[in-house]
Amino acid sequence: MTKAWHYAWQGKSEGPVDAAMMGDLIRAGRVRADTLVWSEGMGDWERADAHFPFAPAQPAPTSFAPPQPEGPPPLGRDSAFAPYEGAPPRDFIEAIKVCFRKYATFKGRASRSEFWWFQVFIIGGSIVTGVLENAMGSDGAVLNGLFSLATFLPALSVQVRRLHDTDRSGWWIGGFYLALIPALTLLGLMAGVVEAQGGSEFALGAAAIAMVVTLIGYTIAMLVFLVSRGTPGANRFG
Repeated sequence: MTKAWHYAWQGKSEGPVDAAMMGDLIRAGRVRADTLVWSEGMGDWERADAHFPFAPAQPAPTSFAPPQPEGPPPLGRDSAFAPYEGAPPRDFIEAIKVCFRKYATFKGRASRSEFWWFQVFIIGGSIVTGVLENAMGSDGAVLNGLFSLATFLPALSVQVRRLHDTDRSGWWIGGFYLALIPALTLLGLMAGVVEAQGGSEFALGAAAIAMVVTLIGYTIAMLVFLVSRGTPGANRFG
């Protein structure tokens, strides 16, 4: 005959149930190791673990560590794509402050955010001062000029530092203009010769086209340099 069991639940006696049902109750957590049970022939109620097998109790954790999300490991300093200290990222306000603080500093590096946020500031300031000039008439005629004068050096220096960030010399800026001045002078002389002596207009046109192509190529190259990511880690400029 199957033995019938009673178990205590919330101060009351539940049952009778057979041993198989007690196993189900244990797995469901309704009957625990310290739950009191009784069956016919027992003198008094006893703990359930004295009559039924229970898994050993697991020790309570001393501290809780939340599970870490799966993903790539953190970037180390030696990683090719790790953040670098030479040119940290800037927000809009910080970029303006840094560029004015380094008003004529042509050493060191500037991150892409530092350079481009300052360009946004210059464009916005030029638009605002232009609108004010039109609204104020002759009274505001100097506003745009003063703004351009005030931002010329910091704009030039941050462009040089941006080139440094890509491990390129600032002479990429100066070299072009040094070559442009004699080229324009030569073009002017050729135009004078054509007008005064009836020289070859074809040569003058070819020279002008060559200069335009050179200017466009330089502009594209500079744009690529200025949008390029800086050198990870230190380079020869910082």
